[in-house]
Amino acid sequence: MSKNDEVFLLFPPWKLLRRFLLITVLLLLGTVYSGMTVLTQYFDADPEWLLGILFSTGIAFCLINFKVIQGSFFCANILKFYALFLAVICLPSFIILEGNGYYIATVINIAFMLLSFYLIKGEKYQGLIKYQYDFFKDIKDARAAVEKEMAKGNRRNKK
Repeated sequence: MSKNDEVFLLFPPWKLLRRFLLITVLLLLGTVYSGMTVLTQYFDADPEWLLGILFSTGIAFCLINFKVIQGSFFCANILKFYALFLAVICLPSFIILEGNGYYIATVINIAFMLLSFYLIKGEKYQGLIKYQYDFFKDIKDARAAVEKEMAKGNRRNKK
């Protein structure tokens, strides 16, 4: 077993965890850039609304990402399409925004979101979800077995 494939009690293998962390960072950056672009350029939102909407979106993203780390394939699909959504909402900014700096930043953001989409579909990310799903399933099975044994012991003690 190589060093990257070592399995620790609570953490998945490092190579799977690195992919998860990379995608998380890319999606957080994409959320901020796309959200700022949409709210400031398309809708001209007040700073209070901007902060509130970005904060709410960040909390929702964190909750979905937390469910992914618990082995939810459904939430992984949500993140996959969220990455595409973030890429698509930046496309009109090529028409609206002026200046090479905006074009470069938008192209980089779209590329990162498409990369995130590709990585979420990838074998390592799906392997992490499967690993975590199996891990939490094993915990539930062990808990059920312990509770069953405890119930047997309680019945014997009552007799």
